[in-house]
Amino acid sequence: MTALRQVMSADQGLEEGRRLGLRLVRALNGTAVEPAGLAWLYTRCLGSRWAAGEALVAEMMAGLYAQHQYYGVIGVAQRVGPENVGAGAVRVALAAISKQQKMAKSRGALGFRGVARFMEEYRGDGCPFRQLARRLVDILGRRDPRLVSAQLLAKLLEIELLSVPTSAKLPRQVHPWLDAYFRYGVGPTVHAFTILMHAYLRCGDPEFALWIYQSMQRGSVTFVQEGRAESMRVPAPNDVALATVALVWCQRRQWAQLHGVLERLGEGGLVSQRLVTRAVSAMVDDGHVREAEDLWLKYGCTPGPNALSTRVVNDRALAKLVLGCTRAKEVVKATGYFQTCCEFASLSETPKTHLTGLFNAVLRCALDNAPGLVDLESLDTGDGRPDLDILRIARLHCVRFDGDTYSVLISHLSRVAHTHELDAVAGAMQNLYTRLCSEGIVLDDMMVCHLVPVWVYLDLGQLVTMYWRVHTRGRPQRKVAQFRRHIMYRAEDWGVKDRVTKLLS
Repeated sequence: MTALRQVMSADQGLEEGRRLGLRLVRALNGTAVEPAGLAWLYTRCLGSRWAAGEALVAEMMAGLYAQHQYYGVIGVAQRVGPENVGAGAVRVALAAISKQQKMAKSRGALGFRGVARFMEEYRGDGCPFRQLARRLVDILGRRDPRLVSAQLLAKLLEIELLSVPTSAKLPRQVHPWLDAYFRYGVGPTVHAFTILMHAYLRCGDPEFALWIYQSMQRGSVTFVQEGRAESMRVPAPNDVALATVALVWCQRRQWAQLHGVLERLGEGGLVSQRLVTRAVSAMVDDGHVREAEDLWLKYGCTPGPNALSTRVVNDRALAKLVLGCTRAKEVVKATGYFQTCCEFASLSETPKTHLTGLFNAVLRCALDNAPGLVDLESLDTGDGRPDLDILRIARLHCVRFDGDTYSVLISHLSRVAHTHELDAVAGAMQNLYTRLCSEGIVLDDMMVCHLVPVWVYLDLGQLVTMYWRVHTRGRPQRKVAQFRRHIMYRAEDWGVKDRVTKLLS
């Protein structure tokens, strides 16, 4: 790093200094230097009086981008002078701006430190990402308009459209978004129109996204500019645009058209798993579980020749299918698909935390159809309850129980208390309480509501007093009164309403 500073401050030939600096930057990019340190060094060096040159700036950006230091690339792009901007540097800079913009959008706010400084510097009029991207393309265009390619303009268009909030109502016009293409004499590509389709889908206008696709099929689009009707040739749609149309049918809940598009994509093996996930999720949310199941079996689960490990399974779509089966009260199917989730999760090295949430959903659905009691033996082994096969599967695959799991079990026992011997139900619920405490799980309000009558029935008044104080301390009187009503409602089923009233007074 010291050598690079010396090169950039030395009084030697400009070209010789650039060549030496380029070798040093390439060497630094290939070492284990901490990426944030590289970003700091490059931005400081570019702030000096030395003209780095296009190749060196591009190499700096490429090295930082390869190490996912997108804000470092943005820092270099902010400090680079017009004389050092080349097509390669702009291409890497726009890619980094797009990545950083998506990361900031996914966080919901640009509150982390690096981008906070970036926002302050470029707050001006509108999105800072869009402003910096436009500035870089304009600098390149002023140097030589021929350097501005359709690829660069497509990335600029993506950045500009992503800066539009999803709540905005976009104008139903194509040509205003393509102004940069017209300015530089570059014909809009199919990629540009696909980006436009995604933008209108994201902002909740699938009808205009479909219109764009149909215009691509026709080969032209007509628009009004300065009072005159003008026509523009547009490229024919490709498979990516066709896949975007599938998202249109998902959003419009038109399943027959969706299946038609998937059939066409499937002929060439072009059905992406992201599309399968979106389609299955939309079908499940719309209550079409059977159609979602057929779609997943056809496109989301590709069987291999022999072993289970050779199969390609879309586990995200499968998880959504499990939840759909629980909503439809199809316990057997939900249990079977949950078992498939567990089997494929055991073959991967990714975290398996999502299995607990799926297990809780299937368990709740299964308990609604299982009138019997659930004891600790069933939880530990999963045996003896064929109607609750989900317990055996969970233990077989070491699915972790959490607070929601015990809440589901305790709520179930409380609901069936009036149809069984109270001593047996009380014992089972107290055993569950002991187990969850040993696992470090904290009781929520719902569990306390169900357990207070049990503790009173078992003459464990000290537990009632302790948890009542813990869960009412610092609460508004309205919330305390509501909490008391829920407890008293459960106390009636146990015949201990008077004793509970005395303890809570």
